[in-house]
Amino acid sequence: MRIAMLTWESLHSIAAGGVAVHVTELAAALERKGHEIHVYTRMAWPGHNQYELVDGVHYHRVPYSGCADIVDDVNNMCRAFVTSVFQTEDYMGAQFDIVHAHDWLASNAMVWIKQGRGRKGILTLHSTEYGRCGNNFYGGRSARIMDHERNGTYCADRVITVSWALKNEIKWIYNVPDEKACMVYNGISYGCFDIYADAGQIKQSMGIGPMDPMVLYVGRMTSQKGPDLLVNAIPYILRFHPDAKFVFTGEGDMKGYVEQQARNKGIAHACRFFGVLPRSRLIELFKSCDCVCVPSRNEPFGIVVLEAWAAGKPVVATVNGGPSEFVWHDVNGYKIFPTPDSIAWGIGTLFNDFEHARWMGANGRKAAESSFSWDAISDHTYGVYIS
Repeated sequence: MRIAMLTWESLHSIAAGGVAVHVTELAAALERKGHEIHVYTRMAWPGHNQYELVDGVHYHRVPYSGCADIVDDVNNMCRAFVTSVFQTEDYMGAQFDIVHAHDWLASNAMVWIKQGRGRKGILTLHSTEYGRCGNNFYGGRSARIMDHERNGTYCADRVITVSWALKNEIKWIYNVPDEKACMVYNGISYGCFDIYADAGQIKQSMGIGPMDPMVLYVGRMTSQKGPDLLVNAIPYILRFHPDAKFVFTGEGDMKGYVEQQARNKGIAHACRFFGVLPRSRLIELFKSCDCVCVPSRNEPFGIVVLEAWAAGKPVVATVNGGPSEFVWHDVNGYKIFPTPDSIAWGIGTLFNDFEHARWMGANGRKAAESSFSWDAISDHTYGVYIS
């Protein structure tokens, strides 16, 4: 098959979150299966190579006129994607069998290509605007984004979601027919986590004692992901584990608020805040922590759970959304409600028995290897393409 993937982000252009990992790994896995894959994404900086072949995948970094308004900016990007896809087809003298857009950000490009040249359109939703708003409906810009999601799900031939919870969510919000919506989990390249990391040295580089128990939060600093809930849980945890440390990585509109909350509660000494880190550094943190906390109010899938498992670490993860479907409570992690007291219970219980925690982490690694390889995920995705 000849497949065009349309995406706001990738690991070989601009990486902002889990979608970048998903698109990059899925494209490479499909290429290994013998498909011709073209990824259309944003140009990272002026002068960045517009075309590059990476791991057999054709990357097209498309320039476009930016705009201060995110919705207008995305529409400009989508128009540029359409032009680039049409130019590629004309140059090759061949057409794409599948045009696969990821999230609302690229959905209009898929719609316009489908309408203009009749290509089969697939839309993967990695989350919804409702979920990103912490399970709330808002007007203004948020309503405009929902219009993109609604139109994309209506026009696509198939809609892929990354969990059963997200499938039910889009059926409820956008009235997507059950037979049109397909569920395909995310995957993980667990081999990337097989590195040596001196946990004590890495902790010391952050001003953390080498024997201090460490909790890692990885994700956007937004209401959806619940970093404020974790900060509010920390005072309870420190009562029984006063040497515990909490490392937050990621950016978002809640970062300043969360940092201020840590100062107000007198727990800033136990917290470390970082922005978006290089992939290599992030893997070192996964290998060095004692557990990974996923306190989301709404978590469509939770790729950070798979990353924790790939590093052999247990998770303390929300019951809201995807993690509830594949985290086995007390086997490869603890399921918690997105409330401070429940989060404190999960982390405190894990810290009470580190031998059991290591056993849960080892079980998580087995699950990552057996059920979430990208080769398996690409097979499921191909099944949607031909359905």
